Amino acid sequence: MTERDRVEAAFGRRAVSLGHARERLDGELGVLERDGAVVVISAHRLGLAAVPVLDLARLERLDVGGNGLVELPPLPASLRELYIYDNQLERLPALPRNRNHLVELPPLDGIDFVYAASNRLVEPPAMAGCRYVNLGGNPLAALPRDPAIEELRLEDAGLVSLPASIAELVNLRELHLRGNRLTALPALPLKLRVLDLRGNQLDDLPDLSHLPLVKLDLRWNPLRKPPAWLDRLGDALVYA
Repeated sequence: MTERDRVEAAFGRRAVSLGHARERLDGELGVLERDGAVVVISAHRLGLAAVPVLDLARLERLDVGGNGLVELPPLPASLRELYIYDNQLERLPALPRNRNHLVELPPLDGIDFVYAASNRLVEPPAMAGCRYVNLGGNPLAALPRDPAIEELRLEDAGLVSLPASIAELVNLRELHLRGNRLTALPALPLKLRVLDLRGNQLDDLPDLSHLPLVKLDLRWNPLRKPPAWLDRLGDALVYA
């Protein structure tokens, strides 16, 4: 019996193949396989009364949102993403932990995608040509300076300030800074289109209306009042 067969038997229904890891199906069971292993399960709004125990060694993403669940079974140690919104859960089972505790990385040249979240990095690795970089959950004292970076994720990194050198990331389109302790912002890269500042300590903001922003998230900051320049962002999605 394949892993897909086991998933279908556990959920009691046929599965649809997902086109990509982030695809979500309403009312259908979806799976994504890699080398014969099920790595993603979408069980969104299936009317589930319970989630079966999933003995899947390589499951990375599980979406069981919108089911009215009251409990979850033990979760696979491989799990990295869990979506449980719109249920009736009062407690969670022990969640899998990142077993890495990296304090340094070697130089990363020509690596397109860098995901080193939830380690113990104080200094980012030297890198060149990296377009996606996720260093969230590390106690960073400095930021990467690779001008090739297009998306930079620094959620929950304990940042109290951003260095002026961030403006040197001339190709940066997305900057994710949720859950830090920022009280001010320096000049930001001029191509920035997505800026997530949720859960910081900002009570005021510089004028960002010169940036080509399509999304700006300011929620959970002690802003004295929404800045007047927000009106100049046009059709950008603004959450304040």
